Amino acid sequence: MVFLSPLALFALAFALVPPLLHLFQRSQPAQIVFPAVRYLRQTEREAERSIRLRHLLLLLLRVLAVVLLVLAAARPVVPAGLGALHEPTAVALVLDNSLSSGAVTGGRRVLDDLAARARETLRAAQAGDALWLIGADGLARRGTPQELLELASAALPDARRLDLGAAVRQAARLVALAGYARAEVHVLSDLQASAFEQERGEGIGEADSAAAGVALLFFHPAAEPPENRGVVAARPQPSVWVAGSGAVIARVGGARGGAAGSAALSLALEGRAGARALGGPGDEVVLAAPRAEPGWRRGTVELAADELRADDRRPFAVRVVAPAGVSIEPAPDLGPFLREAVAVLTDGGQVHAGGDVHVGHAPAADAAAAVVFPPADPVAVGAVNRTLAAAGVRWRFGGRVEREDTLASGEIRELAGTRGRGRYRLEPLAGDTAHGVLARAGGAPWLVRDARTVLVGSRMVPEETPLPLTGAFVPFVGALVNRVARGEAGILEAAPGATVAVPERASAIVTAGDSVRRVEPGAVIAAPEAPGAYPLLAGADTIAMLVVAPDARESDLAREAAAALRARFPGSRVSVTTDPREYAALRFRGAGRSELTGWLLAAALLVLLIEPALAAGGLRRTR
Repeated sequence: MVFLSPLALFALAFALVPPLLHLFQRSQPAQIVFPAVRYLRQTEREAERSIRLRHLLLLLLRVLAVVLLVLAAARPVVPAGLGALHEPTAVALVLDNSLSSGAVTGGRRVLDDLAARARETLRAAQAGDALWLIGADGLARRGTPQELLELASAALPDARRLDLGAAVRQAARLVALAGYARAEVHVLSDLQASAFEQERGEGIGEADSAAAGVALLFFHPAAEPPENRGVVAARPQPSVWVAGSGAVIARVGGARGGAAGSAALSLALEGRAGARALGGPGDEVVLAAPRAEPGWRRGTVELAADELRADDRRPFAVRVVAPAGVSIEPAPDLGPFLREAVAVLTDGGQVHAGGDVHVGHAPAADAAAAVVFPPADPVAVGAVNRTLAAAGVRWRFGGRVEREDTLASGEIRELAGTRGRGRYRLEPLAGDTAHGVLARAGGAPWLVRDARTVLVGSRMVPEETPLPLTGAFVPFVGALVNRVARGEAGILEAAPGATVAVPERASAIVTAGDSVRRVEPGAVIAAPEAPGAYPLLAGADTIAMLVVAPDARESDLAREAAAALRARFPGSRVSVTTDPREYAALRFRGAGRSELTGWLLAAALLVLLIEPALAAGGLRRTR
């Protein structure tokens, strides 16, 4: 036991006052022999014993009342799990207000329950504690209990995704290095299993030894996560719509095994309704779009509402163009696949014969743009490079690379998952090699653009890339001639708040409310936090659209098991609870102190009420 005011204990000396008063008040009455009442002596002796006992009880009660009052003045505190008072503690609260926290269970949002627990802890905190609050943005904010209480009260579901594994490690490092003897991390979350996927198999003890041993307290709502469906992808097909026609492929995610059933999907383009269809978790649904005029067009795919409304609507954007006029060089080493692709596009009305884009081994003087492929004969590469230099192109073909690499591009979706088997290196004549690169093979440039000339590192033959043998080949060629060669960056995708590379020609982005924010061409910026489609400008022209949409994993509400959490953080003391009362008992654990002043005062009051009642009863009996 510890006394907050130990000097008050000197007042215990006053506990001697009642015994002294009893001693000084004792008197020996004079004895008078009265024979007529001698027969009452036996009754008198019995009454004296009763009076002595009552006086002893009164003495003890008065002494006890004094002792209780003095102890209350000394303010004793004892260890207690509820932590009304506690030793200074470093506490980091991870309040998971990511998109999934907006799910409704039992008529109440998950976030409302989590925020209530955060407020309780912050109200129980003391001035000597070190406090941090980490939300969906991943930023650790340190402040006073009142400052963080205001932040927790104002928290809303955020479209940004919180990496729970990284947030817990960050919080653990903060409290472990704060210099406090007591350190705790409270994780208030719906504990989505997918929120730990990036950190699968990596615990605190493995990631940062300084954080090992920190107490981790996980709280999640007791109710099971609701069945959920969400639109997790909405991609135009093809990526460029020619002559205003096209469709959108929507993918539905969420609950597994079809437990959530199917629901109605609907498409809208620039406010005009498109096709409707039914889709359930795991389904891909093709939705035909209404005919659109040339330009950059924005739309949405929407799903019937369920308990998590924020993932039922997903934005998309598409470029609608007039068919490009394409001329193809008669060189035989271009291969049959490229010619067949152009013929298919022509038959489908996607391109027509003309001078907009020239396809061959060198730019054409009478074409506005060119797509240049390397020659089959390495000896001819020098002549191609001289032609490119004469046309002012700042890239050239280098030496051969005979190696299989994955092709990767953030602007040309048709290349996803494709590999290259042989290629020529693409080398800049001067300047930054990152500028103008549209796709890479093994990290090296494979597809580049300078002004309106596009260089491709491989010939379109199976010996150099399997792309001509895939269904993505014709759409890839269509994107090259209809969009890439025209200088347009296409559609960029990013999660809310994620980093995204700005196209090299872009100088501004149009954000919410049609406000224009300047950006550096080629710079890396943070995507807007609100989902939507945002135009990227070069001067007054839109050259690309940035589509910001929630992470698809937010739609899967499956919860991480308590055993998996303990296994994930082997170096820490892990507690998992769904009971608010148990959470209250566990926080500030091992450091909790409860003050007994109130209880002692209540006991003293009770004694002071009993003492006069006992004394009055004794007086009545002696009369």
